[in-house]
Amino acid sequence: MLERLGIDSGQEQVYEHVLTHPGRSAAELAQDLPGANLDALVSKRLLRVEDGKYSAVPPAVALQGLLDARQLELDQVATRVQELERLHRATPYPVRQSPVEVVPGDQAHAYLLAIHRATRSEVRAFETPPYVKPISPADAQPVADAIQHGVVHRIVYSRAAVDEQGLDTLLVTLSVGEQARVTGDVPLRLAIYDNQVATLPMVTGTRTSEGLLVVRPSALLDALIALFERVWAAALPLALALGSEGPDQERGQEAGEDGDHTLIALLSAGMTDQAIARQLGISLRTIGRRIQRVQNSLHAETRFQAGVAVGLARSGG
Repeated sequence: MLERLGIDSGQEQVYEHVLTHPGRSAAELAQDLPGANLDALVSKRLLRVEDGKYSAVPPAVALQGLLDARQLELDQVATRVQELERLHRATPYPVRQSPVEVVPGDQAHAYLLAIHRATRSEVRAFETPPYVKPISPADAQPVADAIQHGVVHRIVYSRAAVDEQGLDTLLVTLSVGEQARVTGDVPLRLAIYDNQVATLPMVTGTRTSEGLLVVRPSALLDALIALFERVWAAALPLALALGSEGPDQERGQEAGEDGDHTLIALLSAGMTDQAIARQLGISLRTIGRRIQRVQNSLHAETRFQAGVAVGLARSGG
């Protein structure tokens, strides 16, 4: 556990033993811990010896000092990284790099993870298939972690993305504050990080594993940002209920208000009855009953009107 402070597992074991058995001699400790190098721990100021008896330097003193020293080293490295980044940004084109970088498909996943980890304020994205592999709730966890660390995420999902990702995956990020909207389709799969970089598949409609374009500050990046904001403004909020929507076991059991909100969100996304039934785990007949009930409660003549009514209410329109 303390390896990052320069203390290996054996030394940590000796330190813990002396900490809990103070006042023992070298001979006594040799019986408890054969082969223990007490001198090494004394030199690291983890142990002290007085009158031939060993005791541990309190952790708040010994370990905190090492931790502070390591933190100082990391702060110095961070300062150097910032200096190099300033030099990088100050270097004029074309000496630095092209506004568009091509990343080979076999490097795309690692590249995307690195950019996401480096983002400090906001991610804006269009989400739409195809995906490299089926999406699961575990895949959404890094996004949820970033949101909880203060990185705003504004995502526009296509109808196909909602259907393919499913409620379990979507709720991982929606439950911690992702701002999500939905539209029938999006122009392309796109992510914009901190107004500094955008990523998109090398060919529209293909997987990022077939190649990735990285767009840096330029007129093209400005255009992609403007495109996102235009689509975001026209899309409807995707406000799925955060409670469990489990199957109603085909006994006519009706979901409550939260379930209706989820139903309407999926209707607003333009999902078919079959897709909604699949997501909610209930029958088509139950879906029909619930849709009719929601329409009646909203005084809507069509399902589209019901979806628009709820969407406008959530967006403050």
